[in-house]
Amino acid sequence: MTSRYQDLLEKSLQCINLSRAINDRYPDPTKMPADDHHRMKSLSAEAMRLKDMAETQRQQDNLESWAASPEGTHPALESKAGVDAAVAAVTGGAPEAQSKFSKSQAQAMFAKALRNGPGSLNLEEKAAIIEDATGQIIVPHDLAGPIFLTLPRLGVLRNLALVRPTTSNLVDVRALTGVTAGWGQIEITNAAGATPPTDAAIAATGPNTITVQDLVALVKIGVDELMDTDANLVSLVQEIIGAKFAEMEDDAFALGNGTSKPFGIATRATVGGAIPAAQGVTAAASAVVPDQLKSMQYLITSRFANNGVYLASDDATQAIALLKDSTSNYLWQPSNQAGQPDVLFGRPFYRMSGLPAMAATTFFTEPSVLFGDVRSGYMVADRQRITVQRLDERYADQGLVGFLFRQRVGGDVIRPGAFAKYLL
Repeated sequence: MTSRYQDLLEKSLQCINLSRAINDRYPDPTKMPADDHHRMKSLSAEAMRLKDMAETQRQQDNLESWAASPEGTHPALESKAGVDAAVAAVTGGAPEAQSKFSKSQAQAMFAKALRNGPGSLNLEEKAAIIEDATGQIIVPHDLAGPIFLTLPRLGVLRNLALVRPTTSNLVDVRALTGVTAGWGQIEITNAAGATPPTDAAIAATGPNTITVQDLVALVKIGVDELMDTDANLVSLVQEIIGAKFAEMEDDAFALGNGTSKPFGIATRATVGGAIPAAQGVTAAASAVVPDQLKSMQYLITSRFANNGVYLASDDATQAIALLKDSTSNYLWQPSNQAGQPDVLFGRPFYRMSGLPAMAATTFFTEPSVLFGDVRSGYMVADRQRITVQRLDERYADQGLVGFLFRQRVGGDVIRPGAFAKYLL
């Protein structure tokens, strides 16, 4: 098979992986947003188109090989026959079943690559789970799906924010935020070309783009552990990576500085940051005041306030949970139902450990408490793929094999007006 066929098939598989990752994020399909549903339909259609093109290319390659040697078996066909036989042993027969590996077969291929390295895979297996550009092992979507499901369950902000799948390293958010409207006539200025946004413009409208960053985790697995069953090995990877990625993501979404990591909400809320100063409350002392907490709901427009939630650091959550009214009743109401958030002043309340603590070093600079419409105000940009690189020699003297898992994700405040901050 030619590189053209392989390229078409790989692109088709990428579309399938992206579509499956979107689907896996919504156990209840009726709760899938319209934009994600439309994205899935577009990816499925593109995957089918590329698959048809790949099949046409395969038929063309076969015809050209036959035409080159019509009375005998061409060496290229002999080589292909060997590949087809190997694929048949894995897939149960059909040579063209590369894109139709079952869940158990994908799991077996992934476990095989983890144990013995990519060199142990045959051509068809490599085409299915090895990234051409870097040679890293692609975690199959059937196995990566539970990891992505773990991220919102263990994290906080990913479950609340707008999550946008992307295949690019830079996501332009102006399509979401750069809207000009008015009654009558709209005048367009600066027709000669846009200029880079100033600090004041960023503070008013948010950034124009989100950069997708690398989130990398190192896992060291004992040689004996690698020899365990496929199911146990894959389950171990899913549990460790899912939990660690969720923790790292949530911390970055809260207080990331934008250098090799996403921008956090608290970072954008600092003095001189993207969230305007008028949308902030400054405590008179390092103590939480109920009236100031409640006033945060009225510092942003009703459009955002009606969907607003409270986010608080660990120590701020403790302080808020102990607040009482004049009759000694607690203002903070714990959730009585699994999966439902706590409530403060009638609004959902979430404890977010990555937010800055109420410590002396952060007084009046970084908010420990935020209120706002997270889905409207914060975007998570997902590359929707997890890869792994095997490190054979680095930890060999310890009887361990290292694995570098890489996820690509970015995040930033796209609508600063959706948030209010409480500086303690």
